[in-house]
Amino acid sequence: MTDPNKRDNAYWLRRLEQDGRSDLVQKIKDGELTVYGATMEVGLRKRRSATSRSDQISYHYSRANVAEKRRFIVENWTSVARIVGELAKKQRARDEAQKLSK
Repeated sequence: MTDPNKRDNAYWLRRLEQDGRSDLVQKIKDGELTVYGATMEVGLRKRRSATSRSDQISYHYSRANVAEKRRFIVENWTSVARIVGELAKKQRARDEAQKLSK
């Protein structure tokens, strides 16, 4: 049984056919157009904007399995630890400034 919420190329091709856009489906089959391009052309999807590097990492990390997450942390620990340290230092400084202003 297929997932009714899955939005893969097969879904978008069926959707184009249902919407009477067999011209675009034919262009896709002929290799003149991608499924993504066709769905953007008819307004079913919007062009993805460039995301920040942190958004990209967050996106992929949230979809990674446990082994992939562990590998990422091990391979990037030095950078992660440095960044976390800097964030903690800034938070302590904000906390101190807030205490002094009271």
